[in-house]
Amino acid sequence: MKKLLFIFFSLWCLNAMAQNVKQLTIGNNYSFEIKDGSNRSGRLDSLNAVYYYINNPSIGVDRISIKSVSKVKAIKLNKDGYFSNPHYSRYFFGPSAIPHPKGEVYWNNIWLEYNTIQYGVTDNFSVGMGGLLFTSLSGYPTLLPNAKYSFKLNEKSHIAVGGLMLVINTSSKTSSASLPFVVYTYGDSEANISFGGGWAHEKTSGWSNRPTGYIAGIKRVARNWVVQGEAYLLNNSTANTILLTTLRNIKPTSSWDFGAMILNFDGERSAVPIIGYTIKF
Repeated sequence: MKKLLFIFFSLWCLNAMAQNVKQLTIGNNYSFEIKDGSNRSGRLDSLNAVYYYINNPSIGVDRISIKSVSKVKAIKLNKDGYFSNPHYSRYFFGPSAIPHPKGEVYWNNIWLEYNTIQYGVTDNFSVGMGGLLFTSLSGYPTLLPNAKYSFKLNEKSHIAVGGLMLVINTSSKTSSASLPFVVYTYGDSEANISFGGGWAHEKTSGWSNRPTGYIAGIKRVARNWVVQGEAYLLNNSTANTILLTTLRNIKPTSSWDFGAMILNFDGERSAVPIIGYTIKF
């Protein structure tokens, strides 16, 4: 009886592994999350009931035990054999003109306080909803909805139009402001630069006297590291600027940002450390 149970359990395990294996396609690229917390990625060349055999341009042929894998996800690899930058449709805060992929969802958190969920409705149109957690819990519900429509001019050039809103509810009134914008991005998901502008509108005071200028860029400098920066010229004035510079640590489906935000208003300058986390579903 014990021998029969052992044989049945062994066949069940092999069948479960086979069913998992059938979901993978030879020739496609995958990221394999190992039970020890590491990740390995590459093109799937072959497999059997025991091993995955992959090929990564940067490290060559590799063999992975199926039993050691906790999660498998289809990915794209760049020319250097790295997994693609998982978070390129936005910089730390502002947008690039490169579209957010259809059906993709990601959650972004900054200092626990600022949370955003973004969703790709189509290959060109995405929407998001942000909010301030502790500010809202203290009695001042604060929401920041956004939307972006992107279209491609060529492989290296994109243009996007969209808008960002700020809505604050208090016991006596609701205040709101909006910033419609247009952005041009040159480059790709691994390295790009963006230029744009918007025109702020506030519920009580109306349109701003001048537009807000915007420049941002990213550059992948290693397998797991991206540098990025953003600059905002409020009312197109160099005397009123917000600068952000961050170093981003990336994995196939998530990233961490570490850096600083420098505020310069009428000659008064201050710096605030920033840390953020993003995960893609």
